[in-house]
Amino acid sequence: MSKIVVLSLGFGSFRTGFPAVTARLGEIKNLYMQFVGSLPSAPDIPQLLRDWRLMYTALYQSDGFRGIEIVESGITHCSEGNFNDICQQLQTRLNTWFKSEGFRKIESQLRTQLNPSESVRVIIESNEPEVWKLPWHLWDFLAEYRQAELAFSTPDHPPPAYQVPSSPRKDKVKILAILGNSAGINLEKDRELLQRLPGVDIEWLVEPERQELNDQLWQAGWDIIFFAGHSQSAETLTHGRLYINQNAQNNSITIDELKEALGQAVYNGLKLAIFNSCDGLGLARDLAAAQIPLPPMIVMREPVADQVAQAFLKYFLKNFSAGEPFHLSVRQAREQLRGVEHDFPGASWLPVICQHPAVIPPTWKPLVLPERQGYTIPFIRLSKWVVIVLVAAISSYLSFGSQLAVWANELGLENHKNGQLLIAKRYYTIATLLNHNYAQPHYNLGWLCNESLDDTDCAEERFKQAALRGLPDAYPELARLQLQQQNLQSALKQTWDCLKHSNYDEVKAACLKNRGWVRWEQQRLEEAEADLRRAIALQPDSPHAYCLLAQVLDTKGNNQDAVLAWENTLRYSDYNVPEQDECIALARENLVSSRTKLNLTVEIREQGTPRLRSVWNREQ
Repeated sequence: MSKIVVLSLGFGSFRTGFPAVTARLGEIKNLYMQFVGSLPSAPDIPQLLRDWRLMYTALYQSDGFRGIEIVESGITHCSEGNFNDICQQLQTRLNTWFKSEGFRKIESQLRTQLNPSESVRVIIESNEPEVWKLPWHLWDFLAEYRQAELAFSTPDHPPPAYQVPSSPRKDKVKILAILGNSAGINLEKDRELLQRLPGVDIEWLVEPERQELNDQLWQAGWDIIFFAGHSQSAETLTHGRLYINQNAQNNSITIDELKEALGQAVYNGLKLAIFNSCDGLGLARDLAAAQIPLPPMIVMREPVADQVAQAFLKYFLKNFSAGEPFHLSVRQAREQLRGVEHDFPGASWLPVICQHPAVIPPTWKPLVLPERQGYTIPFIRLSKWVVIVLVAAISSYLSFGSQLAVWANELGLENHKNGQLLIAKRYYTIATLLNHNYAQPHYNLGWLCNESLDDTDCAEERFKQAALRGLPDAYPELARLQLQQQNLQSALKQTWDCLKHSNYDEVKAACLKNRGWVRWEQQRLEEAEADLRRAIALQPDSPHAYCLLAQVLDTKGNNQDAVLAWENTLRYSDYNVPEQDECIALARENLVSSRTKLNLTVEIREQGTPRLRSVWNREQ
């Protein structure tokens, strides 16, 4: 079961500070520990946030937002570089604020009580709109606790809803999918992604009238409500409005107008709401103000480009329907948006969870009960001896599951080494099921998928799971896969995570080499050379780092050092390792030309040389 941290900021503001911050730690209905601290005044943080929002708006001023309109920002020009600068400033200032003496003791207690590999839900309670708008996901604490994710709540909330038992069990997960005003956006992709889900029964409402929407919400048994289209909130994060159709009148509806219907939906068993639309924080705060016990909700904190909304939905549904916990499904999907930030800066800042602190988030598998798979389980009257045997079996599993997982992983390695690839894959998979937190079989499965089965999607997912479970060796592998796909920003993210979490020189060397490769691709040659030399200092026998360094030096015209780097590439390469073959070939080819360049005249050298193809190989 996930641990829960409820972080209540209490009364206060950024102007005066938050003098009574309380952190409660525990599990659902049992928050058994409490720590008290404070946060100092920080009037500059809201201003930085406003600057960020103005630049964000300026970058997307004429792009395909799902919002009904973009208010003119007053900024006539904003480069991606300016935007990245303000992102970094805001992240640095936030973490300086969190490191203040009054808050540091709370964080220290949390670090003492929580294991970085534990599943943790952190719920921020506050009435301050600016607190909700802050990018709390940039908190350094969350960078280290890879299985933690944030949610927001108001301090005042009703008790969790008593949900009426459903009468006959449903065969499928019931989804009410509302496709609202689609002017200027493409909602067909949302429809396609929902229809791919296994075991679902979807009721489609396409640009409905208000009465039609209200009537459907009153119907019993919705598991999930999904909305896509236009929406907006006031600056104070109130008056959230959904644009449900394109009529000249009566084309939108507020939460206040829907509160009875939504309250009934929660009472009837609603477990999740997804508002894949713009500027949705006001929707969540209005629901809280209406004293509706919020099921977990996903909203977008700012206007969102069409492609970003669709990418998030794809990633989230894939993770969630595969069995990942709800909060980790959101975190992973949010972080996967880093891959589109070259075209859509700030995308990974947008998805936010809002929920009642005492409500347990759903998981996909319990929604799809065995009966929902097309068969029923016959009723069996179990004798007391059968019960005893079952209890003993479960106890044995809980006691020895970890040891069995290690054994299954070793069998996987043995079969992998002997070329029995499908058998190895089965054993690795069994190991992951026997011990959910065991990272090594995920890593080994990623290696198998990538090197032997040529399944990049499988490899990326397994390495990601290994990284989430605290194995730093997985970060270089994730970066490598991102680099092969030219996702440079995502690769950089993996290298930063790697350098932050790893204490091993070989892993750090691999990550520095990754970053050197990114800088080489970006033609930031001085930074590339510096990172590659740092990698070599940590691991002096790395042929791959020398291979990349030689190419950088050749491009810079430093032929003498390039010759030495090419020689070291050959010196430390192994001719029996297929992965190193390309480096060996490049080294042989370029040693001759590099040595020749040393004897050329300055005039000829100034003509430059064509850029060599960068290579990548796995770093062990």
